[in-house]
Amino acid sequence: MTTSGGELTGRVADEIRRLRKGHGLQVGDLDARLGPLMRELAGDASVAARRKVLIAEIERLSAELPGDFRTAIRASLALSAETVDEPHFTKRVSWLASHIHHENRTALRRIERAEQRLAELVAAEIQRRRGRFPAAPEGWYIKELKTIFRLDAGIIESEEDRHIVATRENLTEVMAWMDLPGDADQPGADLQAGVRYGGSLLKQEQPSPGHFRFAVRLPGPLVAGEEHRYGLMLRMPRHMLRLPHYLVVPECKCERFGLTIRFDPRRLPRWIRRVEGETVRTFENPRRAGDLLVPDAAGEIYQEFSDLSLHLGYGIQWEPIDWDSGK
Repeated sequence: MTTSGGELTGRVADEIRRLRKGHGLQVGDLDARLGPLMRELAGDASVAARRKVLIAEIERLSAELPGDFRTAIRASLALSAETVDEPHFTKRVSWLASHIHHENRTALRRIERAEQRLAELVAAEIQRRRGRFPAAPEGWYIKELKTIFRLDAGIIESEEDRHIVATRENLTEVMAWMDLPGDADQPGADLQAGVRYGGSLLKQEQPSPGHFRFAVRLPGPLVAGEEHRYGLMLRMPRHMLRLPHYLVVPECKCERFGLTIRFDPRRLPRWIRRVEGETVRTFENPRRAGDLLVPDAAGEIYQEFSDLSLHLGYGIQWEPIDWDSGK
């Protein structure tokens, strides 16, 4: 389960797609093609130097992608030696198709997936430059989040204790988010939410498949700098957890996060690992990496995080003993 947003990443992805047209990043009037976020990525470079700086930034960030995605991005934006002089995007797609020995439509899908992954990295870089913790757009930020996530029964339960700080006057409502990736057809009616203390549930909505929002009305208005605590309870059947991880992906300042996951001690995962500051797309399939975690005799794992970076994932990932990524 992932608590996240992603609006910035979507906007970056749109701007990257616009850049692939025609000559790509080799277009004569590049400055007229740049959106505000790609301009921001280029920093304070002059118009004359902006192309060089932007290409360098994209090359640097693309280096974090798998090799096939790097090739797709460099072909799409006319950055590779084989595509730099090709003025038509469709022909660059054909080159990539020949290079990976697939049809053009497969090459185009590869480019689209690579663009999404690159957009996540660009969004994270932009947020880092803006300052790790900008003012919360909703008028508050999270001082501390504590979560207990229970997987030891027939139904999944999540208890959240949220300690927030208001950043504007007369704050009367706050919002919580949750994503359940992996199955676009999950029925939202199976997800039950409630406020345990510190407020009341004003509204629960599902604006898109797998994405849920919860509006919480506070007991009284907060003034700027005032702190408040409230608790959420979420319940859902096991089939709704399609990917085996619990991540928090901050969309505003989050100073501390403590996560307890209680596994069934009779059916412990094959492996469990800590996730700290990673892009969300790395969790489409379980991957064993780094030092592994060992649950205690009760089947519990506890991890703490501090000074979380925006749009990166923090939490725990595991591989169940009955995991099948093809399901």
